Amino acid sequence: MVNDESNLPESLAKIQERLLQEYDKLKKYYAATGFEMSFEKFAGILIAAAVLIFITLLSLHLSLAIALVAFLTAISMIIAIPLSVRNNRVAAMETNLPDALKHMALVLKAGGTTETAIEEISNADYGPISVELRKSLIQMREGKSFDAVLNEAAQNSGSLLFARTVNIVLDAKKAGAGLADVMFSIAEDARDVLHIKRERISRTTMHVMFLFVSGVVLAPFIFGFSVSIVHYINAGISSALPNSDSGNDSLCTLNLVLTVFIIAQTLIAALAIGLIRVGKFTKYLLYAPFLVLAALIIFEVGKFASSAIVGGPGITCG
Repeated sequence: MVNDESNLPESLAKIQERLLQEYDKLKKYYAATGFEMSFEKFAGILIAAAVLIFITLLSLHLSLAIALVAFLTAISMIIAIPLSVRNNRVAAMETNLPDALKHMALVLKAGGTTETAIEEISNADYGPISVELRKSLIQMREGKSFDAVLNEAAQNSGSLLFARTVNIVLDAKKAGAGLADVMFSIAEDARDVLHIKRERISRTTMHVMFLFVSGVVLAPFIFGFSVSIVHYINAGISSALPNSDSGNDSLCTLNLVLTVFIIAQTLIAALAIGLIRVGKFTKYLLYAPFLVLAALIIFEVGKFASSAIVGGPGITCG
């Protein structure tokens, strides 16, 4: 018992340290967005907007589930926006990497130094690679070594492909190999890796579209349409047989069950899309609140469409 109590502060300290690391990482991602306001102000605005959205949706008598999911969706944008910008930046960097490496190799072949090659790339239009190498060039002119500068650029890039490329270049430089030939070879390999990624995306597009359309669009709409039809039939029976039980409680239970099922189904679809698309379950889990919100709105649209066709009031649950 004493050991458990002594380990508790240590575990809390580790959790706090991990949270601070993730917070610092998130602030670094946010810095890449180019927004002028501070991260704390950005997060505060989104939290205030989330509370306002939650209160507004409840005042419009929408379901509590939609209000809660809309609140969580707005909150998740604090993480989603910086990560999305970072992912787009990494994708742009990896797309331009083969051409940038070939450009550097040609400069070295022509007799230029590594500093000249980096300057050529930093002044060219290679997107985030040019930006990172421009920073690296400034650091080199301030006295930092070529190896330290490239290692720092690789760590800040967030791109695994770029980091591996830098490691190979530095190892080749230490071994005395010709950097130009090494860069030509790496450029071809990087182009092959990008081609494989594009091919995987193109081959999985139909699967992803099927999961998205069926799980987020069609199923919620059909559920909403069907439950409204059931409500209409139940209302007709109640009006024909005044002494019969209206069954409104059962319909509200069914509505709740379908709402929970749609949320679970959308979360599973998000996990499946991540596995099919990039081989990682959690890749698109961050965007799950957006998908869940869309599915619940379509569920309500299905109920409204059905009520508009058959007539009569919609389902009202306390």
